[in-house]
Amino acid sequence: MTASTDHPPKALIAEVRVLLADAAAVSRQLLDHMAEHEFPVELTEDGGTIGFLTGAAIVRPERDAVGIRVTAVHEAGLAYIKSVMASHLIEFATGQHLQIEWTGDGADATVFPNFREMTVTRVLDLSPKMRRISLSGQNLESFATGGLHIKLFVPPAGVTEPEWPVPGKDGLAIWPPDDKRPSVRTYTIRNIDAAAGTIEVDFVIHADEDGSHGVGAGWAMGAKAGDLVGVRGPIGRPVPNADWYLLVGDETALPAIARHLEAVPGSARGIALIEIDSESDQQNIAHPGIEVRWLYRNGAEPGTTTLLIDAVRAVEMPPQDTAVYAFAGVEEAAFTAIRHHWLLASRESRRRVKPWGRSGPHGHVGQISRVPAPKSTAAPRGSRIGWAGWRVAAGLPHAWRTGPRGQPVRHHRNCAGRPGRLRRQGSVHRCLMRTGWAPPS
Repeated sequence: MTASTDHPPKALIAEVRVLLADAAAVSRQLLDHMAEHEFPVELTEDGGTIGFLTGAAIVRPERDAVGIRVTAVHEAGLAYIKSVMASHLIEFATGQHLQIEWTGDGADATVFPNFREMTVTRVLDLSPKMRRISLSGQNLESFATGGLHIKLFVPPAGVTEPEWPVPGKDGLAIWPPDDKRPSVRTYTIRNIDAAAGTIEVDFVIHADEDGSHGVGAGWAMGAKAGDLVGVRGPIGRPVPNADWYLLVGDETALPAIARHLEAVPGSARGIALIEIDSESDQQNIAHPGIEVRWLYRNGAEPGTTTLLIDAVRAVEMPPQDTAVYAFAGVEEAAFTAIRHHWLLASRESRRRVKPWGRSGPHGHVGQISRVPAPKSTAAPRGSRIGWAGWRVAAGLPHAWRTGPRGQPVRHHRNCAGRPGRLRRQGSVHRCLMRTGWAPPS
């Protein structure tokens, strides 16, 4: 018998030592912050370790410096973790000018490993309000797994030879001058054929209150074959396994809902509630076990009706022992009402759920899924997080992580530095990804 020649990939390693005052306090602040956002954090007597899906970061404070060692299974993961650690050191070392220069793997990189320049090859109108744009590029295999979304880099109008951000020695992005700096927006990969080198992205052609169009919609309206854009990703997390799904959204969430329906097994059950303007905006999406219901606004503006809220309230909860996952991509007011109803219904049925939400260009996106009952890290009776284990990211006041001896430790700070407030400019992911270079964490 011939021995297998397959070996696990060699871990990539990068290190940095940064001089700064109050190194111990800054390190603890960084570890606390990551724990607030439910990254696995293991505290030790001399620092701690932060876990990521693609690797880990070891933080070791010294008397006048902090040392960080990052390991990852691939280049994109290494670049991501380096940018997270560098951006948060800068954030928490208030008033200090830090010299951050990574050594080891990726130190001499001149491009971000999860960035691609892509070319428009086709523009197709799916409905009066939805346009699909096909992009062509190289080495897209990594975009076919993991998260469902990408960051789209749109060059300024009139720039025919775009310039893109490049990595600095600190792992953060060095941006082009303002007159050539691209705008960045988040979109869902609707279809991908890595072998053919193509990605398709759907754009809602909508106008703002003053009649103008946002960056993405404005670009999509004028896009033509041969135009260049930048793409970074994938970002987000893959669709989780569950027995029953509730998928809720308006036109802006339609591509994500469609990807969910395609990703879940045929044995899954549930309901998809999709609000659109009229029947002409309906798309041919389906799932053998998940009912798709179309709700028509009939000329009303998005976010001005209670169609989705009323529909969610009318949904019958599945049996208590069912593994449940819920997704909502809606305007802020609707998200707040939907989340409140879902949490209340879950509490009444004695389910344990974990919610999160984020603000985006057209509203809020959130997910709610069941989590196992906590053990040693459970919140004390009567605490503000109570039965649900709510995240600070969902706009709620406290999160918990395990201390050196397994005891629960409470935190009060979030991305905006204010207790119990969701950062309006973006999500937890955006907080960690302020530089814009993260694959799934």
